[in-house]
Amino acid sequence: MANSREKKTRNVFTEKAALEQEIAALQVKLEEQAAKLADCRREIEDAIVARIKQRDELDALREENRQLRRRLSAYEPVADERAAGPEGEEAPPDAGSPAEAAAIQETADFFSAFRIYVVGGTEKWQKKAAEVFPTMHFLGSEKNFDRFALAQADYVIINTNAVSHACTEKAKNAAPKSASIIMTSNNNLHLLQRKLLETIQ
Repeated sequence: MANSREKKTRNVFTEKAALEQEIAALQVKLEEQAAKLADCRREIEDAIVARIKQRDELDALREENRQLRRRLSAYEPVADERAAGPEGEEAPPDAGSPAEAAAIQETADFFSAFRIYVVGGTEKWQKKAAEVFPTMHFLGSEKNFDRFALAQADYVIINTNAVSHACTEKAKNAAPKSASIIMTSNNNLHLLQRKLLETIQ
């Protein structure tokens, strides 16, 4: 009987030692995982800080660009009065003269410095707008557009003609906080160009 009790006692101590070793191994593993987690957190924090710095630098460059445009506008020649278009609107510039062609090219180059996305409007209007503004990105008028396309947008134009409320709200929510949202219901591309210039400058 004594031998049986001693054997049982030895088994208990053996099991205790095995459990202690297992606990010690788990503690080492836990410390390793905690260290990896801390490294991941530091990497995420570093990435967030870098992103914030990059955004601040981009905002500073945009502001510098706006300031430069304002300074240059003082040296631009005053445009001649043009014949009024339908309903008293200013007629679009005539690209026939070299001066007007140069002005249009300068405007196009200016727009190309920004990431401008367009949502809404009819398919016909978007096709025509793409010819006038070849550097802009057109996402259609349906709410199933790729929302991640707006992640780097500087400006988002929403033409409320032929676009659903759901598509409009999706575009607003998908655009980054640093982006400017420009709402328009006018299909006149010349007026849109002027509104863009006023907003950007």
